[in-house]
Amino acid sequence: MNVAVTTPLRAGAAESAAAEAAAARHGLVYVPRRNRAAAEVLADSGAGALLVLSPAAAVLVAGGLETRWSPGMGLLRARRLAKVRDGRRAGDASARDPFVEAAGLVPGDRVLDCTLGLGADALVAAEAVGPGGEVVGLERSPGLAAWVAEGLLRLPYPAARRVVVRAAEHGEALAQLPDRSFDVVVFDPMFRHARAAPGGFDAVRALADPSPLAPEALARARRVARRRVVVKDGAPGWDLARLGLVPLPSARGAHRYYACIDAA
Repeated sequence: MNVAVTTPLRAGAAESAAAEAAAARHGLVYVPRRNRAAAEVLADSGAGALLVLSPAAAVLVAGGLETRWSPGMGLLRARRLAKVRDGRRAGDASARDPFVEAAGLVPGDRVLDCTLGLGADALVAAEAVGPGGEVVGLERSPGLAAWVAEGLLRLPYPAARRVVVRAAEHGEALAQLPDRSFDVVVFDPMFRHARAAPGGFDAVRALADPSPLAPEALARARRVARRRVVVKDGAPGWDLARLGLVPLPSARGAHRYYACIDAA
């Protein structure tokens, strides 16, 4: 789905210039708002969705709905990790993050998130690796990549600045990366079995690539990773089974499963 960029109503010159620059940054079309309704701007653009950028928010307009970007529970999870680091919740079981534990993330790590989505896990990873680390998020959909990148830029949380978003298909990107160039490579492919989802996920389904994770991508990821490759799946873990992966032990009733593969 093509995405165009515009501003909120009655935007000033600086706000319009910033939105136009963002469109150029992501290779998207910029359409001036000119005090028109979002539906009119969308129709004028010829795109399937509209990204409305203000200094405080990145809002996606699609299918008659307006959805403000949010990392959802990712922000709460990141803040919990920060409290653990600061010693305020050491030993508190509620502060544990299954994703961080599965990935074995430590300060200074470089993490490659091959299926960025809304960026929740990327934000958590950025908090876990700290100022000395880096997280690169790949997203095949240019529109989704732009929405998340602009949302992260506007999120008043320091770790968000450590997430680098790239619009790229992960299989092609992995093929071009040097051996052992990232400590951990992560996959969280689109769950193909419908279940309750946080706000914004319907927009992700409309924009994202629903293709299942290919074994060839896992092989490439093992070459790129220094330590491990992590694959996430929704319960009951049918995609992990399809790939021949065994999920790590998890809490009873867990909705997310993780599998780890050692680097090649």
